[in-house]
Amino acid sequence: MGAVSYLDRYSLLRSRDSEFARDRLFAAYGADRFEAHDRAFGMQANLARLSSIGLAFCAYDGAASLSFPESQILRQFFSIQGEAGFRTNGHGQSIGAWSPMIRGNARLDLDFAPGYRQLVLRMDAAALERLAKSLVGDDSSTKLRFLDGKADSAMMAHVRQDVFRFAEELERFGQDYAPIAIAELERALMVRILLAHPHSFTDRLHRAPPGANRTVVDLVESYVAAHWDEPLDLEKIAEIAKVSVRTVFREFSDAGRGSPGQFARRIRLDRAAELLRRPDEQTSVMAVAFKCGFQNLGRFASEYRRAVGELPSETLKNARRKQ
Repeated sequence: MGAVSYLDRYSLLRSRDSEFARDRLFAAYGADRFEAHDRAFGMQANLARLSSIGLAFCAYDGAASLSFPESQILRQFFSIQGEAGFRTNGHGQSIGAWSPMIRGNARLDLDFAPGYRQLVLRMDAAALERLAKSLVGDDSSTKLRFLDGKADSAMMAHVRQDVFRFAEELERFGQDYAPIAIAELERALMVRILLAHPHSFTDRLHRAPPGANRTVVDLVESYVAAHWDEPLDLEKIAEIAKVSVRTVFREFSDAGRGSPGQFARRIRLDRAAELLRRPDEQTSVMAVAFKCGFQNLGRFASEYRRAVGELPSETLKNARRKQ
């Protein structure tokens, strides 16, 4: 197998046996057709299953074809090296830096040349629809439908960066990844996907949100403070405030409070300081950072010092000295 690889912590298969690869792809990915076209076959597949999305790495050391039936899964492919193409709804094209959003309402056929490598973003269509509706404050029966128009290339460049960074973070931390951090990264990626692609809510998503009042900020801050150790749930926040997610963000901005995410970060830094000031034998800077939703220890230390006035290690050391 080639040296380029992602998500090795989440190995699904690594084999030169095409029959074994077929069985695994059918069972884990939901494929219903697989054909290896070269005798010198080799395949690697890794899959990280998250809450509403899945992130997969696939490598083909021999030409192969793969098909999927209709499903509720939305897919987007991000080529790393080599050549590949797809066909769905009677149309086909090659896969470049990113593919169009591929809907699950039609059969999908894929062809891979030898040496092809890619990351695949798999998204639950219902979860993405709920997020889109919460962003615009829609409680109607309108469905999220992705349109055939071209995606915003500048936004998609950021999406590609986010996908690869997410894969690297998952590979680095694996099961040690803070649940708060992983849930919020997942949600942020889904929001970028909605902003990048034309769909049935695009016009409303880019329209100025309706006004509300200052009590919205107070309601949201009270909720976030009470649930600081949980992922920031945009849909729940909008439901509590009885406005759209975009209106929540605008009210925070107009009030000079930044954003719900920034407020949550401040609360979590305060909680981190409390935990470090009252340590037990198991308390460590890393454990506190992860508990409070900070995955990058360097960034946590920097933000903590700006907020508290000293490094987290100094807070912990001073607290232990007083015990």
